[in-house]
This record gives sequence, C-alpha cells and structure tokens, in this order.
Amino acid sequence: MATTKPIICTLCNGEMQLYTGPRYNKKFSGGLIIGGIFATCFWIGAVLGIPLIVMGLYMTGSKRHLWVCKDCNTAIERVEINTKG
Repeated sequence: MATTKPIICTLCNGEMQLYTGPRYNKKFSGGLIIGGIFATCFWIGAVLGIPLIVMGLYMTGSKRHLWVCKDCNTAIERVEINTKG
C-alpha cells in the first residue's frame, strides 16, 4: 500500500487538505430552476423554461475540488493530470 505525502502550503508551510464543495451558488441555481418552472407555465415554455431548468440542475450538482491549508486557509484549485500514454 502506497502512502502519499501531504501537500504543503507555500505561504505558511502548513498541511493542506482536500475540500469538495459546490462550484456554483446554490441560491442562484435554485432560482434558475424555479424560474424555468415558472416560465414553462406561460407561453414562453420550452424556449426558455427547459434550458433554465437544465442549467439549474447542472449547477446544483456540479462540485469543486480544492486544496485548502489548515493553518492559513489558502485555497488552490485541484487539477487532475492524466499520466497514462
């Protein structure tokens, strides 16, 4: 079993931990869903309502992966690199 070394913060030399949270604002994505449902009730319907609902559902489920320092709360975007090939 391979052990991984902790990632060290470049500002304070503290240990960083993985944080997974929402990528977009939950209130805004909920507003898009409600707006889409409201739009489908009127003549605008499928032209505006369905894309709003789809965008809101995507934004609600989208996650963001960050490395966050335990000491100074510095955040770094986590990037997956494919080393195969």
